[in-house]
Amino acid sequence: MFSDYLLFEKRVSMKTRDAYSYEASILLSYLEKRGLDISKVDFSSLVSFMDERKKDSNLDERTQSKILSALRSFFSYIVKEGYRKDNPALLLNRPKNHEYIPKTLSRDDVEEILLSFRGEEDDLMVRDYALFELIYSSGMRISEAISLTLSSYSREKSFIRVVGKRNKERIVFIGHVANNVLSYYIDNIRPHLASRSTRHSEALFLGRTGSALTRQAVHKRFHEHVTALGIDATVHSLRHSFATHMLENGADIRSLKEMLGHSDIKTTQVYTHLDTKELLNAFDSFSLIPSLDSEEKKGN
Repeated sequence: MFSDYLLFEKRVSMKTRDAYSYEASILLSYLEKRGLDISKVDFSSLVSFMDERKKDSNLDERTQSKILSALRSFFSYIVKEGYRKDNPALLLNRPKNHEYIPKTLSRDDVEEILLSFRGEEDDLMVRDYALFELIYSSGMRISEAISLTLSSYSREKSFIRVVGKRNKERIVFIGHVANNVLSYYIDNIRPHLASRSTRHSEALFLGRTGSALTRQAVHKRFHEHVTALGIDATVHSLRHSFATHMLENGADIRSLKEMLGHSDIKTTQVYTHLDTKELLNAFDSFSLIPSLDSEEKKGN
């Protein structure tokens, strides 16, 4: 099956597997309605399919690129299974993406968000504080954080063993604040949560029923909290903010690439563009160079 091929051979994440499988099902439905066979579909048919997808869903460039990646993987699977000898999706050009600038938070906003969880005796608030402090301290993805187990964490060495995309493992170090609050959560809060379930879980972060915390629950908790604070942010903003703040503090781009678990340094370089943009904004705001208009006024 295509989904097994993606998961076990391509080693994509569950989220990517679901997205690619969904796009493959849309393509098959499209072809079936037109009496087209997957073994004989050609480049022009795929162009028509993409045009219809863009028209019906008003897709942006990034989403179009993801659909194209899904189609290329699907036809690679079709070729592998012997249904055809070529991959027509390789002929499709990727749309020209506008430069993607990730949403980052100021240090003050990050501090306000994290500090708002402190001083609460509620088990879930302490758990959330440990989770979000960890994400900001390490830059790990949400999916990576909720996939952690107790054995992933080394308290003495202040690091966590993370399994990222394509099952690639890396070591991330965390600051003393994150290390302390994570230790407190494990010793004092996690046992309470674990006792609410009859089934034992090795997951580091547990939900209110004692089972492993889900991505949906994390997003919901964070959204409710930052909305109450009046801050526009998502959980992923903590990862982006970690990267930006590391560069501002002198981290080199290749070290940051390893910390974030990027396979291509081009992905990491977006944060250098962001840093440059902030410098330009600061220059425009505080430059003492007189404008052309002011010089002309003096001349008049």
